[in-house]
Formats: sequence, C-alpha cells, structure tokens
Amino acid sequence: MGIDTSFVSLDLETGLAAPRPKSIILYLVPDETRPPVSRLQRSLAFFSLALIGLSVVAILVLIIVGGAGMKIPSTQLQYFVQFFPLLALPLGALGIIALFVVGAVERRKYNGPGSK
Repeated sequence: MGIDTSFVSLDLETGLAAPRPKSIILYLVPDETRPPVSRLQRSLAFFSLALIGLSVVAILVLIIVGGAGMKIPSTQLQYFVQFFPLLALPLGALGIIALFVVGAVERRKYNGPGSK
C-alpha cells in the first residue's frame, strides 16, 4: 500500500509540497468564454435523448422477444413496440441537428457579430 501523491507536487529545491493543479486547461480557459446553456438547448437535448433511448429499448425488446421465439400479444403494445422506433429515431436525429443549429446561433449571438 502506497500513499496517493497525485494531487501534490514536491519541490526538490525547497522541500515544500504544493497542490498540483487538477488540469492545466482549467487555468488556461476561463469560465466566462463558455456561453450559457439555454432552456431550448436543454429541452432539445432531453427530448432527443428520450426518443433515441426509448427507441433503443423498443428495438432490444423486439430482438429479445424474436430471439426467444415468442410473440408479443396482438395488442396496442405490439404496434407501439414495432412502429415507435420508425418515428422516434428520425425525430431524435432531427432534434440533435436542431440542437447543433440552436447552439451555433446562440454562440454567435453570445460572441458578437465580429467573431467567427
């Protein structure tokens, strides 16, 4: 068992220990350069994540049920599980594209008209 010294650096000339910075990037990039995340961006992100996540779950259900040789009872659930990914995956992809577009527009608005 050793002592974890990854958070402390030792100066060999003076013999003093100083805290080691967690990341050099934290000291080079100030927090003010990041534009704030808007409610629209957050909503688009969660909307896309929910649609894609539920689609993946529905596809996994179809694969597991089909691989086991079973059938989903002929109810509304069967139609939901079969057709939900056909609509939700493209909508989730459009949501991600919209998220990038909204982020670029808001970043340009935040940085001003003269920046690239």
